[in-house]
Amino acid sequence: MIWPPVKAWTSKAYIDGQVHFVAINYGGELPSRWVILMSVLDSTVVVKVPWSQLVDLSNWEPGWDEINHREPSKLVNNKSFVKTNDFFNPSFDSGLTIPISENIIRPWFKQV
Repeated sequence: MIWPPVKAWTSKAYIDGQVHFVAINYGGELPSRWVILMSVLDSTVVVKVPWSQLVDLSNWEPGWDEINHREPSKLVNNKSFVKTNDFFNPSFDSGLTIPISENIIRPWFKQV
């Protein structure tokens, strides 16, 4: 899997009722790389996922996929565990900042 990560991700399990996420920031060096993901539908659901878990196709899938059946996740089962006041700023290449000042923006989806 390429680094930096694409922006669109689908969790194979519900995380606080959500499955579609945007990678808003990332960092670290191997083997401790991480990605901050925010739910597409509920911006209060923010999780920091180790890169090793994100590239595990049994946990996450790049892109937004519609899967009919998912299992509830124990990763985040209550919004009180998600600290939005510790929110990380979007990465410089996220395309989520205003104004967009960078010419290089990470892709939303994996290049086919």
